[in-house]
Amino acid sequence: MANLSVQLHEKQLEVFNDKHRFKVVAAGRRFGKSRLAAWTLIIQALKSTDKDCFYIAPTYQQARDIMWGMMKELAHDVIASAHENTSVLTLVNGRKIYLKGADRPDTLRGVGLSYVVIDEYADIKPNVWEQIIRPALSDVQGGAMFIGTPKGNNHFREFKERALVTEGWKFLEFKASDTGILDPQELASAKNEMGEDKYRQEFE
Repeated sequence: MANLSVQLHEKQLEVFNDKHRFKVVAAGRRFGKSRLAAWTLIIQALKSTDKDCFYIAPTYQQARDIMWGMMKELAHDVIASAHENTSVLTLVNGRKIYLKGADRPDTLRGVGLSYVVIDEYADIKPNVWEQIIRPALSDVQGGAMFIGTPKGNNHFREFKERALVTEGWKFLEFKASDTGILDPQELASAKNEMGEDKYRQEFE
């Protein structure tokens, strides 16, 4: 880790530095959720002594499109090998970061894990967490971060409510209008073009 300089903005660092085991993160557009996820997985993998890490998107192709290039760029100094065909990074300490798709649940089974990031959790079936990933974290009391946007009354919203009242869980919410990343005039323009409901879902 000595060669790494974790570069995140203030709001990303708030999530990154939070010590809760399970974090549920709702963030509007342009927050930098993918970059936050990448740095989290890199550091968690470097800290782990005997278990690996997963990044899970709704599909494997999404996982690769979103994360593969970024992971290789950010972790360049600590990568021992990068397996292009399987999207697996092996770091200098021997730990691996796997990119996975929830549409291929059989590829998620059979391993113990130290950390998992589940992206766009609202678009992933709840049994992926309940039946596969949660048990895989038990050996070393591994952690998880769930990223997404509540889209109506679905399981991401349920996790938000759980995180608000359950020990070891934390809910963090970042509206696009609160982060200072996007220009206020751009947000106003988007709101006018998209309509109130769609704007609130995507940005707020």
